[in-house]
Amino acid sequence: MGLFGGDNDKNKFSFGRKGEEKTLYTTVDSETGEITIYEDKGFDTLGRDIKLGTIKPGEKFVPHEGGPLGGLYPDGFSDVFVGDNARYFISDEGQKELRAQAAKAAQMGCEASSATATPEACRKRTEELLDTGKATTNPDADADTIATDTLNKLNIKENPKTRNTFGDFRYPLTINDAQDVMQFVMLKYSPRELGSGENFGFGERERVGIDGGSRKIGSATLAIQGGISDLNGCDWGEDSMNLAKLEAAKIAINAIDGAEDLGAGVNSLLGRMNNVSDDMKRALKIMYGGKAAGLNSLLKRTDGAILNPNLELLFDKPTLRPFTFTFKMSARSKKEADQIVKIIRFFKQGMAPRRSVGNLFLLAPHTFQVHYLAKGLKEHPYIGKMKECALLSLKTDYTPENNYATLPDGYMVSYQITLEMKELEPVFNDDYESDTEQQMASFREDPEENAKLQEDFLNGTANDPLPGEIGF
Repeated sequence: MGLFGGDNDKNKFSFGRKGEEKTLYTTVDSETGEITIYEDKGFDTLGRDIKLGTIKPGEKFVPHEGGPLGGLYPDGFSDVFVGDNARYFISDEGQKELRAQAAKAAQMGCEASSATATPEACRKRTEELLDTGKATTNPDADADTIATDTLNKLNIKENPKTRNTFGDFRYPLTINDAQDVMQFVMLKYSPRELGSGENFGFGERERVGIDGGSRKIGSATLAIQGGISDLNGCDWGEDSMNLAKLEAAKIAINAIDGAEDLGAGVNSLLGRMNNVSDDMKRALKIMYGGKAAGLNSLLKRTDGAILNPNLELLFDKPTLRPFTFTFKMSARSKKEADQIVKIIRFFKQGMAPRRSVGNLFLLAPHTFQVHYLAKGLKEHPYIGKMKECALLSLKTDYTPENNYATLPDGYMVSYQITLEMKELEPVFNDDYESDTEQQMASFREDPEENAKLQEDFLNGTANDPLPGEIGF
């Protein structure tokens, strides 16, 4: 066990009310962060300093009383601090001053412990040690590393007034398990973790099932309306690479792989070029040497020609699928009108950004997992699935018939909402994998056909499987 601080001039400090000051010093356990406070004495106690008490991380001051000297000499907190001076010692102000002195001692001890220790790292280690009893920051770390590590470990607490429980709503109220429905499951936002092992980039975000999982904080079930669709896409872009660029790339690669020099690579290229004039070879060589503004420009002016650009459409990046849903809701009772208002509030509040304690940060809004449910029980095998989505915009029309009309209780006769959503992640080829549970679903009206399909699935002899492998 190592100790920072101790009985030396650098660590000693004057403490107490004016006229009653005492000379104190602290020690800090380098492994547990426990602070021990002493009064510096001298020959009147045979060189034995008086232990006043200890402070453990996250705990209050515990005074020390008595000792092996049996009262022959002062040996405890009450022997040193009494009255107003003692009250100041244990006050918040006094304890803050003592902790600051202990932090100073630990800081100096950390810097002295290693020739490469940095003040920034030792300051961070001291905070960790005194707050939690554990120091994880490398004493050699620089300021940038410490800042990055601090951000990565940052635990931002949301405002305690944030709503994280919404309940389950449905419209119409008479909707039942015999109907196909859309279900919007609200999820507490969860960022993807950095990949590890052989998984480079970010980790996988598992698609949430119809039960919502542990992240579910509410749901809204609505009747499927017209206009549902999905739009798959990828971004492709035009790209060109003429001979000069291509061969320059080869030369660069060869140079990286151990070619003798760039000139050797250029000479090798020119040697492979048949039916090319000496002048053209010289022009290319000059171009590679960076002594010409551009061969293409010269060829355009003199011969009306260009180097073949080898134009090609190349994959650029995936795109995120957008979705638009419109629902018109008309109340047939006060209870149903109240449900409609709650559904609108469900979407409005769920898509709103969250604030942190103190309003220093803004946190991501809640997200949604959308399901098309067949007969309200399982995901529809004939409609594409969706990944987790963000609600980008919500338009609420309070007069969808272009006529202002209210019910006796003040509710609008009808409401219409339009949801603009977008998936959080692209759809990839391997997302379209077989789903046995989906394949077992059947919507064939003929009972015999249905029974035969399920039997074939069980036996592995299905020739006309249901399109469960459509996946998303």
